[in-house]
Amino acid sequence: MAFTLGGRARRLVSATSVHQNGCLHKLQQTGSDRFQLGEAKAIRLLPRRTNMVQELGIGEEFMEGNRETDTSYDFLGEMRQRFMRFKRQKYLPEIEKFQALAIAQSPNVMVIGCADSRVCPSYVLGFQPGEAFTIRNVANLVTPVQNGPTETNSALEFAVTTLQVENIIVMGHSNCGGIAALMSHQNHQGQHSSLVERWVMNGKAAKLRTQLASSHLSFDEQCRNCEKESIKDSVMNLISYSWIRDRVKTGEVKIHGCYYNLSDCSLEKWRLSSDKDNNGFHISDREIWS
Repeated sequence: MAFTLGGRARRLVSATSVHQNGCLHKLQQTGSDRFQLGEAKAIRLLPRRTNMVQELGIGEEFMEGNRETDTSYDFLGEMRQRFMRFKRQKYLPEIEKFQALAIAQSPNVMVIGCADSRVCPSYVLGFQPGEAFTIRNVANLVTPVQNGPTETNSALEFAVTTLQVENIIVMGHSNCGGIAALMSHQNHQGQHSSLVERWVMNGKAAKLRTQLASSHLSFDEQCRNCEKESIKDSVMNLISYSWIRDRVKTGEVKIHGCYYNLSDCSLEKWRLSSDKDNNGFHISDREIWS
């Protein structure tokens, strides 16, 4: 079955406990200045109810019907209103598109992004349902094939070999709590580290390179540099997978890295280029979109 997307016919495929050490404390502080350890309350994740009422234009009759039972914050009520707003304003006007997506998907792009709540790839890059196959993890890391299976490389395998995506994007961002945790971690710590610490240590090479080149800079400046170095390492790690490397060589797949700056809403991007003469790969074509 074929489906035309972006001018090209494509094949369709159906379908904690908080560890209060310095490293995780840094991760949570970086993620949100309003987040307190151990207080993952819904009221801190969503805008206040009055704002949502104004945004959705909820009638007074709805408010009256909920005042007796709603004493503080109606999390599920807001989720219901958001869903119904999506159905009314997005789904129904494009019902044929969504019914086609219910049968199969044919994304052109695979995105590896960070789990950070402030950086949703589809929101920032404007992807619509069905356009981008996405996996997110702490610090948007891609480990090399020799490190074994992860949820990220399993998603990559499906996207590349089954969905046959043509572009892979590794998307990082500024003020990344995962990279701050990496930079804070003491390298000699081992088996007593938390899950987060053990995961972000997959970016150790970027950390050591950053420390060597910018030891004279402040911790925050080093983190900004490491965030970019880590993206470049993840881009290069993609080539360790033969089913990606072979497709990059033939031009079937293109690999990109991008860095979203939360402070000024700019995007720095790179592309992975192959050197056909010596069978190598390198990062090139740096651009800044602002």
